[in-house]
Amino acid sequence: MSKQYAIFGAGLSAQAARRLAEAKGLSVVLIDEAGEGDQATFEAPDLERFECFVFSPGFAAEHPWRILAEGSTNPCLSEIAFAARYWEGKIIGVTGTNGKSTLTALLDNALSLSGQVSLAAGNIGYPFSDAVLSEANQSEAYVVLEISSFQAELADDLQLDGLLWTNFAEDHLDRYGSMTCYFQAKARLFNCLKCNGICVLGSQVADWMANQRKAFEGYSIAHEATELALQLDADSVFQRFPYSKNFSLAVELWHLMNMSPAVLIEAANAFLLPPYRLKVVAECGGARFWNDSKATNFHATLGALRSIDRPIVWIGGGRAKGGDIEAFAQQVGTRIDIAILYGEVAERLAKALKSYLEPVHIHKRLDHAITAAAEFAAKIPQANVLFSPGFASYDQFDSFAARGKSFNDTVLSLKNAHKPN
Repeated sequence: MSKQYAIFGAGLSAQAARRLAEAKGLSVVLIDEAGEGDQATFEAPDLERFECFVFSPGFAAEHPWRILAEGSTNPCLSEIAFAARYWEGKIIGVTGTNGKSTLTALLDNALSLSGQVSLAAGNIGYPFSDAVLSEANQSEAYVVLEISSFQAELADDLQLDGLLWTNFAEDHLDRYGSMTCYFQAKARLFNCLKCNGICVLGSQVADWMANQRKAFEGYSIAHEATELALQLDADSVFQRFPYSKNFSLAVELWHLMNMSPAVLIEAANAFLLPPYRLKVVAECGGARFWNDSKATNFHATLGALRSIDRPIVWIGGGRAKGGDIEAFAQQVGTRIDIAILYGEVAERLAKALKSYLEPVHIHKRLDHAITAAAEFAAKIPQANVLFSPGFASYDQFDSFAARGKSFNDTVLSLKNAHKPN
C-alpha cells in the first residue's frame, strides 16, 4: 500500500495544496486542529503512514506537529515548496519586511507587457498550488512568487531563478523571538537560488548580511537613484517614498534579466496600488483621510509617516507582534501632531508615546477612533488623517483587508453625514 501525504491546516494554502496533490494522483490526509480536515490529531504512530509532510504557513517551528514531522526522515515542505515540484517555468521570488506585494505585482505586470506568460502567486493571496494547476504552467512561463518568512522556513525544494529581497525591519518577533532568527528564516531563500540565479538586495538587507556575517556571493545591491526613475510620469506611484525605493530594486532585477527598460517604465506608470495601501479614501471637513491598513509593522508605518505632509492625525493600534514599542513610539512621536489609539496595544502604546507627544487619545473600537480623529482634524487646516496601524489586525478583525474596509466604510459614512441636505 502506497504511503500518503499529510497536509497540515485547512486554510487557503492547505486546501490549494490538497487540490494539487489529488490532481497529481497522490493520497492526501488533511490534518487540522479545529476539526476541519480528515483528522484533528497527529502523533508519533502516524509518522509511518506518510512519505511527505506539507505545512501551512501558520505552523511555527515550535508547534509539536512540526517538531514531530521534522524529526522524521521524510521531507517537510511549505506549500510553496511542494507546489514548486510541479511548476514547469521560471520562478522569481520576492521577499522582504515590506514592499513585497507591490513589487510582485509590478514585475508580474511588466513581464506580461513584455509578452511573457506570467502570473503572481504566493503570499500575495493566490496559492502557488493553484497557479501550478492553471494553464499558465508551461516551460517558458514566469511566476513571480511573494514569499513570507513563514513560507521560507520549509522551502528546501524551492528552486529560484531569481530572488529580490526588498528590506528588513522589525516584524513577527512574536514568532521568532529575535531579529536574528527572523533574518535567518528569510535568509534560507539564498539556499533556494539556482547556481545561475539572479539576486537583488536592498541596501538595508546587505547591511544586515554583513552584521550577521552571512556569506553569500553573486548578489547585486539596488541603489535608490536610477536613470530609469527619471522617465516615470509625474503622477506615478513610484515617484514617492517608499515606492521609489522599491522601484530601484525592480530596475536592478529587470536589468539583470536583460529585459526592455521601456516595458518596465510602462508597467510602473500604469501601476495602481493594491487596496488598503496608503491611499486617500476621501476628503471630509477639510481633511484628507489615508487608508494604510496594510501597514502591519513598524517599518511600514514609519514609511507612511515619512511620505505625507504634516499636520498628521495618526490612528494606530491593534495587536502587538513583538518588537520595541517604546522605540517605535519615539520615532512616531516626532512625526505626528495627534495620536488616536485603539485595540489591544493602545494602553501600552499610549504610555510610550506620552513621553514624546501630547495629546494621545485611546478608544476601544476602531470606528470610535476614526470619529474622534475626524473631529480633531476638522479643527486643523489641511490636516491628514493617517490610518497606518503598525500592528496586526487580529484583535478586532480577521485580516488587514477587513480592517481596511471598516475604515473606508466609517470614513465614507462620516463624509455622507457632513453633506448638506
